[in-house]
Amino acid sequence: MEVYPFLTILLASCYGFPDFPFYNVSLTWEERVDDLVGRLTLPEMIGQMAKGKGGTDAIPRLDIKPVEWWTECLRGDVQQGGTSFPEAIGLAAAFSPEVIYDVSRATGIEIRAKNTMFSKAGNFSVGTGLSCCSPVINIMRDPRWGRNEETYGEDPFFTGVYAEAFVRGLQGEHPRYVLASTGCKHFDTYTGPEDIPVSRFGFNAEVSMRDLRTTFLPAFRTCVNAGTYSIMCSYSSVNGVPSCASKELLTDILRDEWGYKGLVISDNVALEYMVTAHHYVNNTLDAAVASLEAGCNIEISSSKNKVYDRIGDAVSSGRISETRVRELMKPVMYNRMRLGEFDPPEMNPYTNLDMSVIQSPEHRQIALQTAMKSMALLKNLNNFLPTRVGIFNKIAIVGPAANDPHVQTGGYSPAVDPRYTTTPLMNLSRLGNTVQYSNGCTGNTTCIDYDQAGIIKAVDGVDLVIVCLGLGNAVEKEFYDRPNIALPGKQLELLQDAVNNSPANTPVLLIMFNAGPLDITWADSNPRVVAILEAFYPAQSTGEALFNVLTMNGPNSVPAGRLPCTWPMNENQIPPMVNYSMEGRTYRYINYDPLYPYGYGLSYTSFTYSNLQFSQSILAGNDVEGSVDVYNNGQISADEVIQVYINWQNSPVPTPKLQLVDFKRQYIIAQNKIRVTFRVKGENMAVWMEDNSGWMVYPGQYGLFVGGQQPNQKKSADSNVLSGTVTVTKTRFLGKY
Repeated sequence: MEVYPFLTILLASCYGFPDFPFYNVSLTWEERVDDLVGRLTLPEMIGQMAKGKGGTDAIPRLDIKPVEWWTECLRGDVQQGGTSFPEAIGLAAAFSPEVIYDVSRATGIEIRAKNTMFSKAGNFSVGTGLSCCSPVINIMRDPRWGRNEETYGEDPFFTGVYAEAFVRGLQGEHPRYVLASTGCKHFDTYTGPEDIPVSRFGFNAEVSMRDLRTTFLPAFRTCVNAGTYSIMCSYSSVNGVPSCASKELLTDILRDEWGYKGLVISDNVALEYMVTAHHYVNNTLDAAVASLEAGCNIEISSSKNKVYDRIGDAVSSGRISETRVRELMKPVMYNRMRLGEFDPPEMNPYTNLDMSVIQSPEHRQIALQTAMKSMALLKNLNNFLPTRVGIFNKIAIVGPAANDPHVQTGGYSPAVDPRYTTTPLMNLSRLGNTVQYSNGCTGNTTCIDYDQAGIIKAVDGVDLVIVCLGLGNAVEKEFYDRPNIALPGKQLELLQDAVNNSPANTPVLLIMFNAGPLDITWADSNPRVVAILEAFYPAQSTGEALFNVLTMNGPNSVPAGRLPCTWPMNENQIPPMVNYSMEGRTYRYINYDPLYPYGYGLSYTSFTYSNLQFSQSILAGNDVEGSVDVYNNGQISADEVIQVYINWQNSPVPTPKLQLVDFKRQYIIAQNKIRVTFRVKGENMAVWMEDNSGWMVYPGQYGLFVGGQQPNQKKSADSNVLSGTVTVTKTRFLGKY
């Protein structure tokens, strides 16, 4: 029980708070919520549950103001503006929970400061609230999916680690108040399609229980355990039932198995699509009943006539009890209480945040450092990089991503602020005394209209060619799937022209801006392309971050990003988008050699692993604890990403071929060695049982692999992988989770 002293009660009364028990800060949260919800009429509850977008109804008689439930906080204040941090997929490439924590913490601070300003002004429109519809923790399953940029990649364990760090950062760690509340989405099996080959709004994902439990659900469970206040149900149906009407998902698994106490909020218009797209029910009344029964608390909708406007009809017709509606209101009001809405502002330290935090020097530095940490070096012939200023007389910087702030930013970002935004052209021009520039693509990255003459002219007689290609919002984002993984339009021709029309001894550097992998086999195999840097979408600090990384200028300037997804060689390696079987997808199940493996990335130095020690025999369900020495062989101090994998050598049920179970990003001084500890949690060795009764750790042999990359990969980084075998004795049933 949380009890505040008498002084806090006096404080509340001094600031004119109404004399209702739910304003009494000496009561427990449960007592306050019960009192508040017990006072609401059915129409008042409908005015809260049906209006998640654009501001709920005020309740003047209880002195309750409106609140907005739709605020996007993926990597900055998306709707109201602020510091623009790198896109989620790039943050994942940093392989650092500290990176995502720093970004989410800074985002939460800016969201809170703006909310205080908006609330004082009586503005409760979209994006002004403290309840964030972020992070996206769906698994990156298909490289053509338009929303891959919003994810943390293809691994469920990794995604869970990042989700937990995001929740801690955004929500803060105050014992009483939440900085801003998280809303992990989209629950569940929403990983494409958007529009190719069919629309997402009526798509039914046919998923085996094994794939559901081992790939699509784990990160959401981690998010729940981390303390998220909200979960968003998705557009898709799962095995014939729309997610927002799935009792199996929203009640049986989420609440009963995982013990989730928070609220469920619908994706925009998702409840209406149950009628118009899925044809699961016949009308909005049926949709309201199905969603309420399943456990959806709040509807977000752009429609004039909301599905949850029919709640009164559902109650009056006896199809839903008012008691059920009232129970669904409790997590909603608990969320608002923990954000401090019904406490005196002076009790909440977060109300002191003001607009000076927006684009503060500290936050701009986080944007720069995280952009640098997210970049992955994929090719570096003869150690061409790092380069330096003063060695090139004339350079060319070309391509549709060379000087377009929107291409380098990606989707779900705060609006581009030109005061703090740098592009490749702006900063990389410092590498040459003379710079020749050509976009090459009239319009945008679709590159349908190609200015070949401009490219040929730009690369004529230069000492260095920098080609900036990629996708951006014109090609991949929400609503935009790709039909294939080819470079868009004439971009490959642009690259080839840049290579073939520049002097024969001129090095060509390719910088990529994309989330979903692209077919760049030509560039990877061509010796004229001496280096390939995957930048993802670094956002406002792009130019400065690129300059630092390419020239090794300052702290964190040695690339240590690792690919958070498998990069196929070509289109033929990818199963159909609508096939939700995991067979042939992600590093855990692929049956082909990719162009670049999951976890791959180069450095300006090399590392050697030695002296691997670990628990070689454990009881089923216990953790494996271990350590390893990592030596920096070179003359450059740098970060290394230590990756720990396991496999199941004699499991009685199907398992992934390989599974990441721990990772750490560590700074290692040149010519020095550090000792790194790791842990394989017992639950990460469990497999889903054939009878679907739960998770089991079976006795037998488990392979253990520790190094700077996956074991046995053909495209190898300059480090080694150590291996061993863990013997598990006895059997342990872990139940459902």
